[in-house]
Amino acid sequence: MSHPHVVESLSPAEFLNRHLGPGQPVVVRGALDGWPEPPPWHLEDLARKFGDHEVTLFDTLFALEEVATFAEYVDRHTGAAVQGVPPYLRWFTRQSDEQMMEADEAFAELAEDWTMPSWLPRGDYVFPPAEGPVDAARDRFPARGLFVCGRGGRTRLHVDPWASDACLCQVTGRKRFVMYAPGQGPLLSDAEGVVDLDAPDETRFPRWKEAVPTLDEVLAPGDAIFIPSGWYHTAVALDDSVSLTWNFTHRVHEERFAAHLRAGGGSDPVVAYFLNRDGAS
Repeated sequence: MSHPHVVESLSPAEFLNRHLGPGQPVVVRGALDGWPEPPPWHLEDLARKFGDHEVTLFDTLFALEEVATFAEYVDRHTGAAVQGVPPYLRWFTRQSDEQMMEADEAFAELAEDWTMPSWLPRGDYVFPPAEGPVDAARDRFPARGLFVCGRGGRTRLHVDPWASDACLCQVTGRKRFVMYAPGQGPLLSDAEGVVDLDAPDETRFPRWKEAVPTLDEVLAPGDAIFIPSGWYHTAVALDDSVSLTWNFTHRVHEERFAAHLRAGGGSDPVVAYFLNRDGAS
């Protein structure tokens, strides 16, 4: 049985009208097959390229746990070394003036190996603002990052910041993605945060089991997923995993982003960093 949120191909017009505009998620199978360096990428190759680089390791949400080298992470937390739930390597390009470690050099080295899925808009972005065509493989985007985790690594349920949409490209290994529509929010969240589906606080979230996911799919290497603003999502790596991801707001949601700024979102250091600079690197 086909799923309306899973497709084998997607045109730019279909993406705009069926997914980006109305804010509906989609998994596109084989979206990365045309990459110069097609998936899967091998962790050993990445470790040879970037082994000496310092990277940031996070818990199952976004709390920084430690700093290690890329090679140390691969040695300690992937393959046979995996024990329990490994930390999550999130290696972001520059997001603010204060950021200490950045992945810009790595992204520059990888720029010839990949490109944005063909169905994503090439221009007309308001966050980051950009004149002319852009490509996330080469140009600045908020939360543009290389995500690596050993089997069992997970990201707890959350909603992305900045009233922004996101794209994630699955490059290595399989990753299970579960998504809930924004209307499920009263069941899944309160003023202090979002339920941890693996260790739910039944007192804070007594009705969490009533929430019904809209999408529950396994991404394979070569697949890409569109994550609309406001959607709750969680992911777990079924194998050692590498993903490339970034956030954005297209002009079709200009008013939504403007409302975010009016509500004080412009004080966020990431928003301020991108709005005070040309979006293209």
